[in-house]
Amino acid sequence: MKHAKLYVGIDLARRANHKAVVLKAERAASPPAARPKALAFAHDREGFLALRDRLRAQAGASAGSSLDGVVANMEPTSGAWEVVAGFLRAQGAEVFFTRTDVVSALRKVHSKFAKSDRIDGHTLADIPISFPQRLIPVVEVEERVRTLRQLSAQRQRLVEDQTRWKSRLLAKLEVAWGPLVRRLTKEQRFSQLACAFFKRFAHPRKVVALGRERFLAWCQTHAHGNTDPDTLEAFWQGAVQTAELWTLLDDCQAIRVDWDCQHDLILQDLRLIAIFEKEIQRTEAQIRQARQDVPECDVVEQLPGVGPVISVTLTALLLPTTRFANAKKCGAYTGFTSRHKSSADREIQGLKITKTGNRRLKRDLALAADVAMVHDPQLADFAIRLLRRGKHYNKVRIAVGRKLALRAFSLLKRYSAGQTNVAYLWGNLQGQPLDKRQANALAQHLWAVYHSEQENKGSSPNPALSWQSEDSTPQALDELPGGDHD
Repeated sequence: MKHAKLYVGIDLARRANHKAVVLKAERAASPPAARPKALAFAHDREGFLALRDRLRAQAGASAGSSLDGVVANMEPTSGAWEVVAGFLRAQGAEVFFTRTDVVSALRKVHSKFAKSDRIDGHTLADIPISFPQRLIPVVEVEERVRTLRQLSAQRQRLVEDQTRWKSRLLAKLEVAWGPLVRRLTKEQRFSQLACAFFKRFAHPRKVVALGRERFLAWCQTHAHGNTDPDTLEAFWQGAVQTAELWTLLDDCQAIRVDWDCQHDLILQDLRLIAIFEKEIQRTEAQIRQARQDVPECDVVEQLPGVGPVISVTLTALLLPTTRFANAKKCGAYTGFTSRHKSSADREIQGLKITKTGNRRLKRDLALAADVAMVHDPQLADFAIRLLRRGKHYNKVRIAVGRKLALRAFSLLKRYSAGQTNVAYLWGNLQGQPLDKRQANALAQHLWAVYHSEQENKGSSPNPALSWQSEDSTPQALDELPGGDHD
């Protein structure tokens, strides 16, 4: 941090005016009562220029000069902070942000029983003086990387919204088509054939009235390509069982259902899911276009378990690498780092992870870790050692995910330094180079040995490879007592 003349704490607002508290360096240690009131400035051009002129005047700078010597600090609130931070950086100020949980804790030190914009502004202005280690520098993100970051985040939001609507639709289908839904796998429930089926048939009896041969012919017409006969039979048998169930329920007058209303609600959910699917495809096309300007994505995609989607997330969120002083800082940024606690030269081990960091980054790292530990011998050996020590699989995938983040950071840092031939090196447990096929074979051998050891011990199957079987979880639930767990 340069020699500061002014410390500025900005409490950002979404709808009201922003509030800035300005402290002169020589008065930073003065009592709170002697400090100036908060300065309000609007979200528009006049508000930004008024803030700049006020800071110039208090710093004793002439009109037209830069804001050299001004240190500004704010919370990363929504998207408003980026605009304010970008403007102040362009004017020559040093701009930092502090995590919201840190600001909340320090604010309670200033005033435990009161909260106001002025108190928040004072807290932010005091942090560069009292807790400079809590300041995170605001760095400039290239337009190409920012575009990729925004598109990647938008795609994830669309996928999450689509998943929520699928869950709502599934809840309706479990009421109307319970036996059929139970017969279908997760992928079959929202396949092209399933969507056409639920659009066409409002009641199970209409399927039975159509007849088996005519129904199977209809399925072949509306299915995508050649469909497995077992899948078609699952639809037919499920529809027959559903019709039989509702016949029983109608005979005993157990429940009354307005099938026309139920069908309309199902159709509405299907339309919304289709809209999200189109928007996801459109966003993915934009991502493919945008990543052409970010060749770092191809570098990161060399990592095991990292495909076109995850490579975009890692690249967009880890660039620029100059944000991190070293690999340890990058690991802390992921949130996959255990808490640190020591006292009297005694280090407390086994603490939980910090759970900070970007949620999307953590999700993609965990997904990549599931695949990476199966194909990379070094990661497989690392994961197996943790499992042998009794670690839960979720903790193992977190540890592997952190290693993947560090490897991605290393590749990106080397590429940013001008190395154009950056490549991921596959190796055995002694670090000797292998080709990808040999590495995969070695990793599979390590897992085979581990599972053989577990079987000899009489242990239950380890979940390390459970994702390879798509129906492993439903099958395991079906074997439990207590009825329907689907």
